[in-house]
Amino acid sequence: MTGLWRTVRLVLLALVAGAYLVFDYLASSSSQPPLYAVLIGAAPLTLGVIVACWNSAFRLPAMLLCTGVLLAVALNLDRLLSHAAWLYFFQHAGIMTSLGIMFGSTLGSHEGALCSRIARFASADPLDARYLHYTWKVTLAWTLYFAASAGISLLLFAFAELATWALFASLFTPLSLGLMFGGEYLVRLRALPGQPHFSIAQTIQSYRKYTQCRDAAD
Repeated sequence: MTGLWRTVRLVLLALVAGAYLVFDYLASSSSQPPLYAVLIGAAPLTLGVIVACWNSAFRLPAMLLCTGVLLAVALNLDRLLSHAAWLYFFQHAGIMTSLGIMFGSTLGSHEGALCSRIARFASADPLDARYLHYTWKVTLAWTLYFAASAGISLLLFAFAELATWALFASLFTPLSLGLMFGGEYLVRLRALPGQPHFSIAQTIQSYRKYTQCRDAAD
């Protein structure tokens, strides 16, 4: 029964993710997208901002500011719809740039690289220098990936058709992310035989533990 419920959950998650990607494409590829597509497409970022404001050390002013911004958006929906593509461009390029900076800023040492820190949370045993050198290279690879994604997003938005940029941002980006995760896992199996190996789910869980410990330390 547990296995059936897990399968059902995965199918539902896949359907929701697929629907979101479709709405995201519809909203970002049109100069005048339907309101429902924009609202659904912007929902994850909006919820993320609200959660971040709620968890902020300055909760009250942050939530007041967030409420003010949402109110301003609600009062200017027509203007937002006519510039929805710019909203999605800044969202996509901003996320890629932020992630690139987050990964790249930790490349100063093998031990301090972001993927090395995450791997230490995932492994019950200490990681040797060879493993940490590998995770440093993985951190570099993710840095280059996010930098390239941000650059391509900018070039396509500036010089290509809007539909082409929307296809890259809404469909190619999540597919390439999956390929990066899967490809790195296969490379790790060959590069580090006999070493601890973690699934994508374990990596995500370890990253959550790392961010929780970092936030607690701050």
